Amino acid sequence: MRSWFQFLSIQDIAGTLPYQSSSASFRIARMDVSRAAIALIPVTPEDDDFLLRLYQSSRGDDLRELGWSEDRISEFLEMQHEAQRNFLATDYPNIVDQIVSLDGEAAGRLAMERRPNEIRLIDIALVPERRNQGLGTHLIQQVQEHAQSARLPLRLQVIRFNRAVGLFERLGFTRTSETGTHFQMEWHPSGATNPIVNQA
Repeated sequence: MRSWFQFLSIQDIAGTLPYQSSSASFRIARMDVSRAAIALIPVTPEDDDFLLRLYQSSRGDDLRELGWSEDRISEFLEMQHEAQRNFLATDYPNIVDQIVSLDGEAAGRLAMERRPNEIRLIDIALVPERRNQGLGTHLIQQVQEHAQSARLPLRLQVIRFNRAVGLFERLGFTRTSETGTHFQMEWHPSGATNPIVNQA
């Protein structure tokens, strides 16, 4: 698998991309957050500006933890935008890419891909004002239920400094391998084949 350090992200850019988001949708259970109902809506080209802002808001802190300057972060994120377009086009042909809508307003992104031997959580990100409200936990748990029904492991890769690492671990994910910059993590549903731990 290509190193994610080349792109430093599980958060991504979508919209006017050279790949087409799958028309399939991932349905989630209804949840009320501050009396606002959530829904998942397939990504369209009109979402590109929102997704770029979301990406910038969710990746800057990770890069600051690496000691990068603000100028370097800004320049890097611009390059990431283009790099990720090509990456998704070749590595995730069956991506299900969706906007997390909260009471009709874009609040985040959930992207994943079902493969023969796994479900890959490609991206889960929320706008800053919607974090720490239980929404991210709810979304991950819904994906876990989907993986349980499919009897497939749920896998992801996350930068080591990302605060979401703790959340994933609280929800039962384990680290299966690591590099100097990233953790490979997996949630293994009951009844599925035992996971294969890759050596970094």
